[in-house]
Amino acid sequence: SNDDFALVRYNADGTLDTSFGTGGKVITAIGSGNDNAYSVVIQADGKIVAAGYTWNGSNNDFALLRYNADGSLDTGFGTGGKIIQAIGSSHDFGYSVTVQPDGKIVVAGNASNGFGNDFALLRYNSNGSLDAGFGTSGKVITNIGMDDVCYSVALQPDGKIVAAGYISTGNFINFVLARYNANGSLDTSFGTGGTVTTAVVSDPTWEFYNNTGYSVAIQTDGKIVVAGYAPDASGSSYDFALVRYNVDGNLDNSFGTGGKVTTT
Repeated sequence: SNDDFALVRYNADGTLDTSFGTGGKVITAIGSGNDNAYSVVIQADGKIVAAGYTWNGSNNDFALLRYNADGSLDTGFGTGGKIIQAIGSSHDFGYSVTVQPDGKIVVAGNASNGFGNDFALLRYNSNGSLDAGFGTSGKVITNIGMDDVCYSVALQPDGKIVAAGYISTGNFINFVLARYNANGSLDTSFGTGGTVTTAVVSDPTWEFYNNTGYSVAIQTDGKIVVAGYAPDASGSSYDFALVRYNVDGNLDNSFGTGGKVTTT
C-alpha cells in the first residue's frame, strides 16, 4: 500500500550478503505513508546511514536512519535509529547524505517556501542531534531563485560543503551549485555570493529548456564535477551532461567545450 526504506548488501561477486538483514535485505517502515530513501553512506565504523523523506500525514519531512553493520537499526541514533525532521510547514525532501571526517552527518535536499523550493541542508552530530553550530540550530535554507531543488551534496577536504541541483526561473531550468563554509554560511568566494548557475544547453528561440544537475563530486585537485542531463540539439529530448568547475566556481575551459560535455 506504500513504500518503505529498502537496503540491499552484496558480496564482492554480486551475490546477496546473507549476513545482512534477512537474506541480504533490510526493509524499514518509518511512518504510515510512503518512506523513500535516496542516498546512502558508510561511516568509518561500518555503520550505514540512509537518507530520504517520509510522509507525516499531511506533507513530507526529511528522514534519516542509521543501521549497524548487520542491518539492524542503531538504537543509539535518534529515536530507535530513526530521525524525522520537519524544516518548514510544508513539504521537505531529503535527497543526499554524506559524513564528515569528524563523524557529523550532512543531509541535503529542499524545503517548500510556499511558492517553490529552497535548498535545505541539515547537519547532525554523531548521536543524531542537530548540530547547533551549523546554520540556525543545525539547519540552513538557501533561496537562490524561483524554485531551487538540491539533489546532491559533497564535502571538500577543507570542510566546505558543495550542494548541487537545479534552479528554475519559470520556463528555464539550469544547473545550480551552492558552496557553504563549515558553519553553514555561503562561501562568498565561490561564484556569485556563493552560488553558480549554468545553462548547459540553451537556445533563445526555445520556449522551454531543462538542464538538471543530479550528482556532484570533488576531484582530488579540488575541481568540481556535476552530472545530470541537458536538452539535445533539437530541444525535444535529453542527453547526458557533465560540467566541470574550477575551485572558484568558474567553468573549467580545459574540460569538454567551455567546461561542458553532453553525450547522446
